[in-house]
Amino acid sequence: MATSLLRISMISFPLSIYLLMQINGKIIGGQLNITGSYESTCNPKKCRRTRYLSNLQKRSKYGNREQLTDVVLRVATVVTQRPLTWSDDQLIDFLSQENETHIDSLARFGFHLTLILRDLLHCKMKFIFADSWSKSDIVGGSIGALVDQTADITATPSLATEGRLKYLSAIIETGFFRSVCIFRTPHNAGLRGDVFLQPFSPLVWYLFGGVLSLIGILLWITFYMECRRMRRCWRLDYLPSLLSTFLISFGAACIQSSVLIPRSTGGRLIYFALFLISFIMYNYYTSVVVSSLLSSPVKSKIKTMQQLAESPLTVGLEPLPFTKSYLNYSRLPEIHLFIKRKIEPQTKNPELWLPAEEGVLRVRDNPGYVFVFETSSGYAYVERYFTAQQICDLNEVLFRPEQLFYTHLHRNSTYKELFRLRFLRVLETGVYRKQRSYWVHMKLHCVAQNFVITVGMEYVAPLLLMLICAYILVVLILLIELAWKRFLTPQPL
Repeated sequence: MATSLLRISMISFPLSIYLLMQINGKIIGGQLNITGSYESTCNPKKCRRTRYLSNLQKRSKYGNREQLTDVVLRVATVVTQRPLTWSDDQLIDFLSQENETHIDSLARFGFHLTLILRDLLHCKMKFIFADSWSKSDIVGGSIGALVDQTADITATPSLATEGRLKYLSAIIETGFFRSVCIFRTPHNAGLRGDVFLQPFSPLVWYLFGGVLSLIGILLWITFYMECRRMRRCWRLDYLPSLLSTFLISFGAACIQSSVLIPRSTGGRLIYFALFLISFIMYNYYTSVVVSSLLSSPVKSKIKTMQQLAESPLTVGLEPLPFTKSYLNYSRLPEIHLFIKRKIEPQTKNPELWLPAEEGVLRVRDNPGYVFVFETSSGYAYVERYFTAQQICDLNEVLFRPEQLFYTHLHRNSTYKELFRLRFLRVLETGVYRKQRSYWVHMKLHCVAQNFVITVGMEYVAPLLLMLICAYILVVLILLIELAWKRFLTPQPL
């Protein structure tokens, strides 16, 4: 830490003493302005004010620091989407633009907050541009400029890590960092044989099947009694078999009627109970199927980075400095597994690192392709190229824990409290919220009522498979019956 030398010269006049102070040392930004407050007359016992030299006594305690009109602040600014070979004026023009908010949105968001701070302090600013936050934790980039005190404050908010807080102070939260992996559900992800059995638990299905079987047996007993024990006018032309009554019971569960109707009061009560329970179960079943299958798209079961690393899905990443740094320095086991299975096999693949726009288009056109990007910029491309239905179809996996961004300055900076109060003022007046909602996109909005969900093969395929299997089983049974009948029929000599 650089120290400043304070030299005090005393010039004596009759009954008056003037203190002239000069500060030599490292300039920390700005020019020294000394204003005399009052003149004192002293004797060996005490000092007495004789006259005021300015109006400083009329100001509040911190009134002299409300504005820094003669200060030139050095501001470290990160620019990742434009080359640093551009002139300072070109880079400032780029950061000052208010269109295409998805391009370098975090840097431009912080830049506009810094301009508001400049207007509040009535100071001047000299911008120092860098292409990254840091090369390591505290070396290089905008963070390194703060650590070695070649900059007074950062315009681009950054993470407050343990290593950085040894040298810097995070004065106020001015950002939010969120990286996600997005992908559309592959076409074969929803093909499940039990998709139409899910509305009821296995126990409910077993009980319902038992009730239908019991009613089938009661119907057979009813028809038997009507044919053998009751009036002749109630008798049917034939006695239905037990299999026929089971089919009648199963048909009633499928809301199908029957040509065989009992004529006795007890038999018709059995029919009434059968159709009532079938009606209740059918309506509940159809309502659950419609709400679960048609009201929401099929979602993937991949919810964590470990599941994503173990999946066969192809991965692409947006080439951002903090994404590469996180992959290099993260100690989480699921990230190490992700690197081993998804990054290392594609080290020679030129399409591993893609611009955000191209990666989002691949997600749209290739279900099952995973793209990792930062939400503040990537969500703008999703809203531009995806339909409302496709947005609702998207799956998201959090790439790294959500973290807050802070505006930093050096721990020994004399501007710390002043800047903190000014930024708090920006927060309290709602200016910060307005700027953040304009520059940073943190959430995708899925409005399912705006479109009609079409039933695809992921819903119909289980039904077709069940139908094909049923036909195959029917044909086999028919062949067995024919063979059995031929075996029992005597052959003519």
